[in-house]
Amino acid sequence: MVLNEVYTGAGLSATLIPEIDLELSQLVGTTANGVKTIATGSGQLTLEWTIGANKTLVTDLYKGCMAELGRYTSSSGTLQDTQTLMIKSNTANTITFNQALSSTPSDVFTCKILAFGAPCPYPRYDEVSGVSHPLLNANNWLGLVNTITPPSVDPELKQLNMALGGTRNFNYQYKGAETVGNASIDVSLNNGSWLYYALGGMTYLHAGTEINTNETLATSLSSKSGQAYGLASGGTNIYKVRNSAVWPPLPSSATAADYKRIKGFTNYTFSENDSGDLPSFALEVTAEKHNVTYNQQDATDDKRKHYSKIYTGMQVNTLTLNFEEGQEVKATIDAVCRKAHDAEDTYAPRANTTHDNLFNRKALEGQTKTTDDTKPFMYSDGSVKMFGQTLARVKSGSVTISNNLTPQRYIGNYDRTIASAHVAGQRTYEVQLSMLIVDNTMWAELRKQNETSADDSGVGLIELEFEKDGNSNDKIKLTLDDYVTTAVDIPFPDDKGPLEVSLTAQARTFGECTYTGKWVIQG
Repeated sequence: MVLNEVYTGAGLSATLIPEIDLELSQLVGTTANGVKTIATGSGQLTLEWTIGANKTLVTDLYKGCMAELGRYTSSSGTLQDTQTLMIKSNTANTITFNQALSSTPSDVFTCKILAFGAPCPYPRYDEVSGVSHPLLNANNWLGLVNTITPPSVDPELKQLNMALGGTRNFNYQYKGAETVGNASIDVSLNNGSWLYYALGGMTYLHAGTEINTNETLATSLSSKSGQAYGLASGGTNIYKVRNSAVWPPLPSSATAADYKRIKGFTNYTFSENDSGDLPSFALEVTAEKHNVTYNQQDATDDKRKHYSKIYTGMQVNTLTLNFEEGQEVKATIDAVCRKAHDAEDTYAPRANTTHDNLFNRKALEGQTKTTDDTKPFMYSDGSVKMFGQTLARVKSGSVTISNNLTPQRYIGNYDRTIASAHVAGQRTYEVQLSMLIVDNTMWAELRKQNETSADDSGVGLIELEFEKDGNSNDKIKLTLDDYVTTAVDIPFPDDKGPLEVSLTAQARTFGECTYTGKWVIQG
């Protein structure tokens, strides 16, 4: 029956996978002299560890990623040196690098896979037939998606005549470099996570209530699967628990007792990242046929039941927030992509999680999550301040953040289907507003020769704030500074109704950007 059944839209799903530095040695290493390390394999090119349900990787998913390695002597645990190497290939329990790690067979290594292009793994799903299914941390809800267009895959066609006659056809053809296009995601905005990916920097202050030591990562993890933990005093990374393990593993310098369970809302602050090293994420897109269950799969599955593609190294090129009278606030995301990876046959999509139980869609244990937490921010929830005053007659508007990312390909990434990096260019901010006018302020700003900047009291900023139904624990606020009004269009109406002005401003600086809510951002 499955052979005759076609794939339909009812079986399509898309979820987000965080890409975070993976302290692999903390997950699979052996502790010696207080340091968790991994031994080298044959030829001193490969790290290898004992395979186990919580210790596996998706085959070749990390090809082309970079890793930081620390070399230690096995006898004393003394650090000898550090190096950054490219991953040439990987299996479930091995990583092979592009050069020899050491000439000393007894050396051992710490290994941290750097975040870009490296989706966070999850412990394998073992079903009743005995097949072990590789998983990624792919059970993260994308939010209220209106439309989504995954990246296209476009191989370059090479055709040659080779100075040979006899036919008017080409004598030879082959495929060159493979280009992965951009993804387009349009959402009705119910959280502020996309601002983090667009701007690049994030800190959080955990605002929930922690009562006792049972709420920390230092205690037994067996009963904490699916929960999120962060530093009560504030930090940057948030961790999840799955199958009695922390994902991604805590850094060696971290103290588990300091990480407490997120039970309520969290205060996030997003900031500009001037290094050009923007946070990345992966996108899992899966097509499934009717009533597919993963214990039906086996090692010879030929994608007749489900098919998953993993788009890695995705970074936000442009983000546009749109708000219009009577409508929800929407976000349009254009994201570049590093690689399109075909999941192996036994891969279990969405981390073997049902659609209704996706992370951030289902309330965390200890949380009270209602439909109000899920619903989008509305136009009526917003306010706009500009030129030192609240603009009360704004009918629509948008804020666009552009990172001007360009894909780069470097020699020796071992796969012509992979982009080596995305380099951020000139960052720009544009604000567009449509409003009714009451005076000549807009026209005066257009003719003003200098940029408008905030004074010591903050007057002069462009401020936008959206707060769900007056709930201060569920709001987004962003400010822009140092702006120039570049266009003020006042059309001559066909009737005698109110004059509506269209204003465009270019900001040079992004100021404060905060989000408060129950959405957990694992970045």
